Amino acid sequence: MDEREWIIARRSVIRRLGLSREALDRLEDLQIVVPVRRPGRERAYCRADYEQLRVYRLLLEELDVNSAGAEIILRMRNRLIAVQRRLAQFLSVASEQGLLDELNELLRSLEDDVW
Repeated sequence: MDEREWIIARRSVIRRLGLSREALDRLEDLQIVVPVRRPGRERAYCRADYEQLRVYRLLLEELDVNSAGAEIILRMRNRLIAVQRRLAQFLSVASEQGLLDELNELLRSLEDDVW
């Protein structure tokens, strides 16, 4: 099952994670999470968004990060995940085309040029 398919109702998220409605609204406004909106139903979150909310709570409560800091960390985390996915796709294509040896040579030459 795709991580975007699994859905959990907003009220369940509030109950399970102990987040306030205001915190959820703020994270939605910042587009850190994007709820599914069904006609006549409450907002709901996919698996990936639920994980974002879980990490947000962890940052606030267990690591004592303030909400602004947690929001920045979540944005950076999302960017890093996106870069990792793009890199995996790139390496897959490079491998299929037999370019990995050339890439490794290029990387070694760049390492030599750093210092």
